[in-house]
Amino acid sequence: MGIYGTKASLYSDLSLTLEFLVTAMFLAGYYFARKRNFSLHPKFMGTAFVLDIAFLVSYMIKSLVEGRTKFMGPPGVYKFVYLPTVVFHSIISIVVLLLAAFMVYNGIKNFDKKTMTMRTENVLKHRKFGKITLTTWVLSFMSGIAVYLLLYVLY
Repeated sequence: MGIYGTKASLYSDLSLTLEFLVTAMFLAGYYFARKRNFSLHPKFMGTAFVLDIAFLVSYMIKSLVEGRTKFMGPPGVYKFVYLPTVVFHSIISIVVLLLAAFMVYNGIKNFDKKTMTMRTENVLKHRKFGKITLTTWVLSFMSGIAVYLLLYVLY
C-alpha cells in the first residue's frame, strides 16, 4: 500500500506526487510568464522540467521493480476505457516531453541575461509553443490521473 491509502505502491504514489509537483511548477511558471516576471518564470519552468525527469526515473524504477500493473476491472472497461486512456496517455506523454525539452532549450538559448528578456525574434514562437506545451502537459497529467484512478482506486 502506498501513502495515499489506495492499492497503489509507494513507487506509484511517489510518481503521482511528482506529477502534481511538476504540474504546480508548470502552472506557476506560466503564471509568472503572464505577469512578465522573467526572473521567476525560468526558475519554475526549469524546476518543473527537472522534476519531470525525476518522475521518469521513478517510473522506470517502478517498472523495473514491480513490473506492469494488471488492470483488475471488467473486460469492457479495460477495452473501451482503460486501454484507450493508457494509449492516449503514453503518446501524449512522449509528445509533451519532447515539447518541454524544446521549450527549455529554446528558452535558455534565446534568453538575454542583461535585459532579463527573450530575444525579440523568438518571443512569439516561445509563447505559441509554450501554450501548446502547457495544454499538452495538462492533457497528459489528466490522463495519468485517470489511469491511476482506474488502476488503484476504482478497480
